[in-house]
Amino acid sequence: MTLVRLLVLPALLLLAPAVHAAEVFEDYRPIYKDLVQQHAQAVVTVKFVMSVTNSGNEQRIEDRTQAVLVSADGLLLVPDRSVSLDFSAFGGTTPGQAAPVAKSSDFRVRLADSEEWLPADLVTRDAELGLAWLRLRKPAGKLDYVDLSQGEKAEPGTVFFSLMRTSDEWGGVPVFRPGLVLGETRTPTYRLLVDGVPGLAFTHEGKPMGYVDIDLAAMSRSRGAGLGLDMADMALRMTPIDKVAAATAQAAKLPVAGGE
Repeated sequence: MTLVRLLVLPALLLLAPAVHAAEVFEDYRPIYKDLVQQHAQAVVTVKFVMSVTNSGNEQRIEDRTQAVLVSADGLLLVPDRSVSLDFSAFGGTTPGQAAPVAKSSDFRVRLADSEEWLPADLVTRDAELGLAWLRLRKPAGKLDYVDLSQGEKAEPGTVFFSLMRTSDEWGGVPVFRPGLVLGETRTPTYRLLVDGVPGLAFTHEGKPMGYVDIDLAAMSRSRGAGLGLDMADMALRMTPIDKVAAATAQAAKLPVAGGE
């Protein structure tokens, strides 16, 4: 098991018992059907090779993540942790020894209802927002995508839904999961605290609400909660949709990283 997975797995296991939403809808079937009809084609899988360098030794592993098409010409939104990860943010490093660093390359995207893995390149990343953008090299025609400019504001008490795509082991099919906005914070910057799973969050009508992800550094620092079992910090963060949309609009204007 790699260093990255050793770090991420405990955080996910801590969150797992809490991932549920208040059942304010009597029947989720229409919501699932609407989300799949509107956005399933835009939810895709990305594979990449992550190189982890630690004390001069390099380990290369193939990994995957969820991605969302956010333009008709192949711009993709992915979590920044799938592109680059600096382990110094997690603390606990040996004095005088450099912290491990992980960087990804060889991005490949499989569109919905396709068996072909298409090459993609990194465009840019925003470490503060925890987001990154890839671009397909040669998209075949216009693609289905999520229009982030048509978002809806999230606030504490809001129920949202995340749409994901399973691995080949489960047939690469779309699945969804409800989540709940638990609160909000302005430390260190404005974020919503949520109970859910990573990825783009939607209203029950299919409007994007924000991007949910794990703050790995915060999870690492708080995992030794002790016998007091203070669970208040065991939440994921949601970046509001207006910030995601604005950053995506800027990314759409950029060439691929290192390109002309």
